[in-house]
Amino acid sequence: MATQFPLREKRKAATRLKFMQSAQTLFASQGYDETTLEQVAAHAGLHVQTLYRHFASKQELATAGEHAQLERFRLVIGDPQRAEDTFTLWREWVRVAATRVTRDGGQQYRDYLIRRRQSPQVSARLMEIATEYEDLLTESLADDFDMSPDGLGTPRLVATMLWGANAWVVREHSADADHDLVAEVVAAVDKVEALFGQLVKSGV
Repeated sequence: MATQFPLREKRKAATRLKFMQSAQTLFASQGYDETTLEQVAAHAGLHVQTLYRHFASKQELATAGEHAQLERFRLVIGDPQRAEDTFTLWREWVRVAATRVTRDGGQQYRDYLIRRRQSPQVSARLMEIATEYEDLLTESLADDFDMSPDGLGTPRLVATMLWGANAWVVREHSADADHDLVAEVVAAVDKVEALFGQLVKSGV
């Protein structure tokens, strides 16, 4: 039994990923509102009842990738063994993410970005996820700066700049096929660090 449980979990994860990839493809090509869960299941080669066992709603499915990415970031930034400061961690995080979504040239990702903005339900959930990123960055920067994370202090302001600059670059990417997403997300972090990097306490 000990060997069966990991295999079952791997199959479950593979099924979720198949649904998420199919949903992203269909949302990008025909739009969020026009895509049904039955179509997503058919595109994935699976039954719609199987989809419902993994995702309670189309909104949850549409933002599953972003939510999974957030949870991975939560583990990384909260690792007590982490040695790098927040600027260094965030720069590498956005660089890797941008490299991944532009590996095929980025057109599918651009289409997905445009389509997802057309759904108020998806946009609302993405705003919630953005707030969680900002909260995590604020707490980490407060530790770097040896400041309180409470209120509208420097850690919160810098966290908002890091997240907001990244979001702006991604929006620009959705409108410009020649936009170098990887270079620009890294440059955005560099600019914020140039303004506030001196606040990082020694030893971080």
